Amino acid sequence: MHFFNEDFDLIWQIGAYDQQVWEKSLEQTDLNGLDSKPRKTGHIKADLIDVDLVRGSTFSKAKPDSPWTALTRKGLVRVLLFPFFFQWWIQVTSKSISSCILVLYFMQVAAVVLYLEVPGACASEVFGPMCLMLLLGTVHCQIVSTESSRWPSGSPAASRTTSPARRRRCQLSWLQACHPSKDRVSAIIWEQGECKKADMSVLEISGIILTRVKLVEQGMGYLVLGGLMTATLALLPFFFHLAQHLDMSSLCSLSLKELGEMAFWQHDGQAYAFYFITTVQRVCLIGLFFFMMCVAERTYKQRLLFAKYFSHLTSARKAKKSEIPHFRLKKVQNIKMWLSLRSFLRRRGPQRSVDVIVSTIFLLALSISFIICAQLLHNHQTFLESLTNWELMVWASSLVLFLLRLATLGSETNCKYSNSSVLLTEQINLYLKMEKKPNKKEELNIVNNVLKLATKLMKELDIPFRLLGLTVNPLIYNLTRVVILSAVSAVVSDLHAIWQIN
Repeated sequence: MHFFNEDFDLIWQIGAYDQQVWEKSLEQTDLNGLDSKPRKTGHIKADLIDVDLVRGSTFSKAKPDSPWTALTRKGLVRVLLFPFFFQWWIQVTSKSISSCILVLYFMQVAAVVLYLEVPGACASEVFGPMCLMLLLGTVHCQIVSTESSRWPSGSPAASRTTSPARRRRCQLSWLQACHPSKDRVSAIIWEQGECKKADMSVLEISGIILTRVKLVEQGMGYLVLGGLMTATLALLPFFFHLAQHLDMSSLCSLSLKELGEMAFWQHDGQAYAFYFITTVQRVCLIGLFFFMMCVAERTYKQRLLFAKYFSHLTSARKAKKSEIPHFRLKKVQNIKMWLSLRSFLRRRGPQRSVDVIVSTIFLLALSISFIICAQLLHNHQTFLESLTNWELMVWASSLVLFLLRLATLGSETNCKYSNSSVLLTEQINLYLKMEKKPNKKEELNIVNNVLKLATKLMKELDIPFRLLGLTVNPLIYNLTRVVILSAVSAVVSDLHAIWQIN
């Protein structure tokens, strides 16, 4: 640090030679002016909004305590040296889960040793679970390594040892003091079919929406799909070896014992131990990975439900059907509440952890697609004769299915939140009110202008780098476009040349 300070002073001295007398005097005045100014107590006006409110950063979430490169390195080290970091894994998971992972770790070590002893064993059977364990450990390390010091004192995440009742008390008190949730709007609610009015805040409306989201039954389709993919990838080596040694003409005459002997091409104790260990590892690790993807899918589904109920707030028919409050954007205060609620609901639920999972799925699918293209370019004639290539194709197909599901949900969620038809409809309602109440034309015209500004501001701020609704880093987006287009074009050109030769 002392070395950098000396460099900075040297640069500052070099720049001082270009300064004139007037510039030096102004600079000295600026440096001394703040200390000599009298001070008095001030406060932030709660009736105004910041651009962070529309962007959503007003309701901040936990952030990583280190760059992603450092977290990746930390995750790899803590998986490779798992026994030495066993206490850390207990802290971030639980004692039972850490013990199960420790057993898998020693099974992986045994599988590597047996791989060297069993002739004819496929490399993907031992190195596949190893890579998957490293990947899962790195993802989990990135998820749990959050910076709790950014939370204000008294916030819900300030202390994990706080009791639930105290945590709720501490929790568009801490929110009331720091966020625009003190404001209230006159909303219409339905009780037993009767229409009633009530003054409600952002927290109260979001709480009702959260209750409605929890009541929606989540489908089990993708969880079942994950189970099927786990079983397929776990049993794929046995089916592959069986297909290599099986004669289809004599299939009906073979017994189950003979089919089992064909699936196990080695019949000694070491081979059976290797098959058992690798199968258990594949079932556990692949199942854990697909369960992680199902968690991401369910979170995206909940985000879509939040956006769906939010879009129903300004529609009387949809609000009544969904059993949520209803209010119109007929006042500037209502528009402010609507923007606050929009930002608050977009930040509800897991954010960074799910983004880490989605980014991992995306990068894994990209890497597998690149390897498949390279294998096709290297030798397309014997491509299907390799167990590794079959596994890569199953992985790629399953990852693409989940990515398409996440992309669809993310795209629909963004459309719900960025739908300008709600604001346009409210502008039409304002013109109808102007026609019925000419004496309030000036007041309604102000609200109409604010609606136009809100529409422009939403369009300006809701343009991040996205891939069909999935938030993607600009570097990842550009790298994906270049790599995929290059790999696909190379494969197509090579196959076209081979087709012309044949």
